[in-house]
Amino acid sequence: MSITSVERALLILKEIAYSETGVGVREIARRLGISPSVAQKSVAALVAQGFARQNPETELYQIGPAAIQVGLAGLLRIELRGVARPYLQQLMSDTGESSFLGVLQGNGAVYIDKVLSPTELRMDAPLGSWRPLNCTAVGKVLLAFLPESSLEQLAKGGAFQQSTPNSICDVHALAKEMASVRQSGVAYDREEYLQGAMCLAAPVKNHEGDVVASVVVSGPLSRIEPRLQEMVRHVKRQGDAISRSLGFIGVNL
Repeated sequence: MSITSVERALLILKEIAYSETGVGVREIARRLGISPSVAQKSVAALVAQGFARQNPETELYQIGPAAIQVGLAGLLRIELRGVARPYLQQLMSDTGESSFLGVLQGNGAVYIDKVLSPTELRMDAPLGSWRPLNCTAVGKVLLAFLPESSLEQLAKGGAFQQSTPNSICDVHALAKEMASVRQSGVAYDREEYLQGAMCLAAPVKNHEGDVVASVVVSGPLSRIEPRLQEMVRHVKRQGDAISRSLGFIGVNL
């Protein structure tokens, strides 16, 4: 059975990764039953993208920094989900509304875990689903703690989305709201992404104080708005708790 160039490159990457001291092109070709020239082409592509590197002394290929970064990113998300899970459950229990955990991915946010409300009318979203940064609570928290230059760059790149008439796409208005998020430690979405819905989010910080995720409570506007201050306390409390579990010393303002 023939394999695609992508499959071949992944098989080669596995051979490189599982070799303790490195592996040469001819050995890779022998193990996979392909010609050395084909193996060399795939290895060169992996090197160009940082997934492999050649040891200048032995001329053998070893795992590259890009592959390590991808692996660490996956481990971080697995760890983050495991740490945050009981706090998401507590947030849902305290509020009666669905809770979510989101992280930055590219120019948006993605949900990596959730605990759904037991009520019939509730908010839900598939894990891995993408959300814009400008008009969602999960996104606003992540956007607020990016470098200031990111706001302008994302706007120029077309990352901001006008999901409802309430969505904020103007850079100056967004900058003002991001300052408020940083000061208060909570972000709001009042029918900005979905009409009839309201979300609140708080930052999750790691041991270095970097914001690595957003913890979110979400439900119908009619249920959340009358209990707004209570909801703010609950979401900030769980954001603080997850952060402490990740080694952060301090309080999310």
